[in-house]
Amino acid sequence: MNEAQISAWLEAIGTILSAIGSTPSKILPASVLNDLNLIGNVLQAVGSGIIPEDEEYLDQVGSKIQALGNIVTIQGFFVEDQQTSQLLNTQGNLIQALGGGVSLDFENNQTVNEALNNIGNAIQIIGNAYQAISINYPSNSKKAQELNTIGSWIQAVGSVLSALTVDSS
Repeated sequence: MNEAQISAWLEAIGTILSAIGSTPSKILPASVLNDLNLIGNVLQAVGSGIIPEDEEYLDQVGSKIQALGNIVTIQGFFVEDQQTSQLLNTQGNLIQALGGGVSLDFENNQTVNEALNNIGNAIQIIGNAYQAISINYPSNSKKAQELNTIGSWIQAVGSVLSALTVDSS
């Protein structure tokens, strides 16, 4: 496995763990879900932060912006005030979406893998947007929870799609 694959799969595993942590459960206690969400965001930040130097410039910048978004989200886990925590989570998701947007490749004549990676990035942007929109509802409301959960899983699908496109060479 090369550096690009490790980076992509750390990010994908992180989004999956975060999605599990964002999904209401009658089996797992809230503290475990919170821990999974935190660990998932840390893995996403690490995965986004170790993008290889040989990647295109905008991919590097986009990935670093995404890592910054995860770090902002992570800060929200350590703030006592619920409103500030929710605001940091929303800002982190918007920063992640911005990073995904910077990484989008609009060149012609893309390979199939490049096009699928672009689609994966676009899907992640949509997921981050869903999560950010959840701030428009009271934090404990069913609608906020639904938007956050759906957004988390959409982001996870996009991240896995992007990871599957990373070349092993």
